[in-house]
Amino acid sequence: MNLYNATPFTADYAFGLKKSGRSCLIIAAKATYDLPLRSDEPPRFSSNQCDLYNSDAYSGEAGQSAPLFENDFPPYKPNCDIILHASAHNEQPVTEMIVGFRVGSLEKFLKVIGPRHYRKSVVGVKPGKPLPFTRQPISYDTAYGGSEIDNPKAADEKHTYTSFMRNPVGIGFYPNRGADELVDRPLPLTEAVEKPIVGYQSTKPIPQSLGPVARNWYPRSTLGGTYDQNWSDNVAPFLPEDFDESYYQCAPEDQQCEHLRGGERVSLFGLLPQGQLTFTLPKVELPMQAILKNGDRHNLDPRIDTLTIEPDENRFTMVWRAHITIRQSIHEMGTLIVGKPTPGWEHARAVDKPYVSMRNLQLIKKRLDRRVTGQSQILESPRT
Repeated sequence: MNLYNATPFTADYAFGLKKSGRSCLIIAAKATYDLPLRSDEPPRFSSNQCDLYNSDAYSGEAGQSAPLFENDFPPYKPNCDIILHASAHNEQPVTEMIVGFRVGSLEKFLKVIGPRHYRKSVVGVKPGKPLPFTRQPISYDTAYGGSEIDNPKAADEKHTYTSFMRNPVGIGFYPNRGADELVDRPLPLTEAVEKPIVGYQSTKPIPQSLGPVARNWYPRSTLGGTYDQNWSDNVAPFLPEDFDESYYQCAPEDQQCEHLRGGERVSLFGLLPQGQLTFTLPKVELPMQAILKNGDRHNLDPRIDTLTIEPDENRFTMVWRAHITIRQSIHEMGTLIVGKPTPGWEHARAVDKPYVSMRNLQLIKKRLDRRVTGQSQILESPRT
């Protein structure tokens, strides 16, 4: 099986399993653009196109830190994930500020607070004053959450933990600590705009960040289905009947929207040193096809289902995804096409000849010219 990528983007395919139990081929393409320098300027096509992810990536140790990027090859996402890896920026030092984004009609805002710890006061233990900042990274690593040892005096192999499953890698969750034990312990650096964390007895808040949610975090984990004895005996290795395809969404629910089409307006608030930035997502026609070995062509239906914005890296990426069900065997698949094939490629295929693009021909010619020139210089060099 071959993949012909007629675009300047990165593209690849992988095998997947649909809820029905049928195998499928997943085709994904990722386009990378540089953020514009000023509002209402068009994004610039990046000279450095980001690769597709074949596995999950974390800010630190897998499972012990915030997820950054998820495998780019789920079979299908019912909605579009909007992911941001960003920092709060302000020209002058501040102890807190509100930041957020808007993509089309979807918007989200949260409060970013400087580093702070619990302190003793005349009325007990309270959050201390936050330190000022001009740049503060936003991450689930520093959002509300965490895990704590239940029995710190037990032998190492007998330790048990209590974890806040909405975000077991964060800070601020101290279920086994008395008030005096909280002194000097850190508080979260983000919180909901209208629901501040006023003390350790506050209702457990929803962690506030802009990145992806791990597969085993609540409530995403509940969408994965039931893996009980019935599943083990009668269903495995297929997905359980109560598996929900929304499980493939890695963004929190308030960062999901309908599949993007391009042309949507994007605004970033407090996430860049220059303040607000507004631009329009590029409109890109990106067809995908699958050609079977018997000659049948299938036009696929790619959707933009992941938008990742990285203001600190001055870029954003859009991912198109489509899939095709494998009827009997993977050997029935011939060629996967991303983009619109050139007439030269179509002609080469029609006459069953290998296709070499003009760009590659020019590269081959340059290499041959250098090789011939080098050999001539060797032959013409005087003998000593």
